[in-house]
Amino acid sequence: MIKLYNENFMDSIHNYTDATIVTDPPYNINFKYGEYDDNQSKDEYIDMISRFKGLKTCIIHYPEETMKYIVPALGVPDEVNVWCYNSNLPGRQSRLINYYGVVPDYNKVKQPYKNPNDKRIKQRIADGSTGTRSYDWFSDIQLVKNVSKKKYPHPCPVPVKLMERIILLTTNIGDTIIDPFMGSGTTAIACLNTGREFVGFEIDTAYFDVAQERVNDKLMEMVKENEINNRNC
Repeated sequence: MIKLYNENFMDSIHNYTDATIVTDPPYNINFKYGEYDDNQSKDEYIDMISRFKGLKTCIIHYPEETMKYIVPALGVPDEVNVWCYNSNLPGRQSRLINYYGVVPDYNKVKQPYKNPNDKRIKQRIADGSTGTRSYDWFSDIQLVKNVSKKKYPHPCPVPVKLMERIILLTTNIGDTIIDPFMGSGTTAIACLNTGREFVGFEIDTAYFDVAQERVNDKLMEMVKENEINNRNC
């Protein structure tokens, strides 16, 4: 099930109390979006984020803005991950992934060993181990390159791989994921790739149209892959 809504999430979010919110919201740093004003007052922004209170939530934000907005809106997170990446922007080389009402299971995602030449690690690899449990910080996922924006334009998309990792750490196949700030549909694609159901909200019509096109393209791609696999059986 993939459901996309070109509307504000605020009136509908609490209809999905069993779902998990996985979202990369506008940052309230005066970023240039289309129809959304990314320069709300502190109280307005905190009120918007506080609509997630009591719901299972995984929310990405910059460290300073997490302290300024997310903690006042939702309280102290149950768990925090750090996503580190290369960036030319001063002070913007990492974001926090804050978990509320859900705790990531790091055994669900394997990462390569940091010390593969260690004698004990060599033995584990020889015994068939493909990696260690995920760390609580990620440095292997970089920002989306500009060239990838040409077909699905959005000013600041996060990588599909990042959303996939959060989803894999916190949910199971068949679970429902909600993204109240769907943007160009990255979380929807991550759900299709990981076997989760998805509900997305986006107020900007242009971004909503991009997300819809992107999801349709992905569904067609999956149909073609299934047809090829069935022919090869």
